[in-house]
Amino acid sequence: MDPMEVWMDNPKLKDYFDDLNDYKKIEIIGNEIISKSAEQCGIKPMQIAHRIKAPDSVAEKLIRKSDKYSCTKDLMDVVGFRVICYFSDQVDLFAEQLAKNLDVDPNQSTDKRKLIEANSFGYLSLHYICSLPKSDSYPDRLCEYKFEIQIRTVLQHTWAEIEHDLGYKTEFGVPREARRNFSRIAGLLEIADQGFVDIKKNLAEYNKLVEEKIHSDEVRSVNIDLISLRVFAKHSEKMIKLNEDIAAISGAVIIASSVEPFIEKLDFFGIKKIGELIDALDSEREHIMTLAREILTDSEVEELTSTVGLYYLCRALLVWGDYNEEQLNEFYKIIIDDEKKRNVRIKRILRQREKYKASV
Repeated sequence: MDPMEVWMDNPKLKDYFDDLNDYKKIEIIGNEIISKSAEQCGIKPMQIAHRIKAPDSVAEKLIRKSDKYSCTKDLMDVVGFRVICYFSDQVDLFAEQLAKNLDVDPNQSTDKRKLIEANSFGYLSLHYICSLPKSDSYPDRLCEYKFEIQIRTVLQHTWAEIEHDLGYKTEFGVPREARRNFSRIAGLLEIADQGFVDIKKNLAEYNKLVEEKIHSDEVRSVNIDLISLRVFAKHSEKMIKLNEDIAAISGAVIIASSVEPFIEKLDFFGIKKIGELIDALDSEREHIMTLAREILTDSEVEELTSTVGLYYLCRALLVWGDYNEEQLNEFYKIIIDDEKKRNVRIKRILRQREKYKASV
């Protein structure tokens, strides 16, 4: 006999199978609401997982907690969701938004982050017991079901998975040395969670500071890194104007692109500060436009990346610079692994160099 048929004959599970289609609908709707809530508060969770509790798990829980639950409808986690955020401050932000989109039962929901004793070990997680909001959007019967949403960080999730794998849900019966190790690791994970939040906050403040320096023309001494170069490329009038002038050659539009590949390229030319980049853009602007016109005039290019100005700057420095073939090879190693392809690029630079020297 099919194992599922065995469970279907279990009288305790009659309402489980009667309501299974409703559970499936709640799973779909709940996932949509959770995804929308994350988008509304600007969070990209690492994972949004969902499941309907299997009949054997439902039966086991009804037996184990028969004094509390008499039928499947009494359970509030038949449909369950798990949201894993990267940062601990996102857990509260997401939970706040979720409470606006769902009916959260405050009496049944638990914040295990606050319940755990200071000297205990265990996973930290926010558990919401929810139901769909009563409105014209959902059938009344679906709004009667309760379901669970667990919200935790990546590190909290790691802890929970390892704890589950080891088979220890509480500290009772755990050897003393293991308890001490659990406590130490739990403390480290909490410190790490807060540390990542602090790093994120510091990076956001640095991003704001660089932007302020650009607008106040005090950015020259700022070192080039991913944040400073990204902010400069986005907000510098000089960079924006250069990109617009290049795009106008073919009538292309500018689309956003990462500046990360250009950090190492600029470093090759000894450009390590924003001020040095500004000077290079000024001194090479005519060369940049010359190369751009050569490639883009009469072309059918419709889109150019927001790093197009940096691309032609690097090319201008190679063409009008005095770098020998070995040095050119070192530059192209940054972006090309294949030696034959590097040689093609080097020969192209050398041909352009001869062409423009001859025209002087």
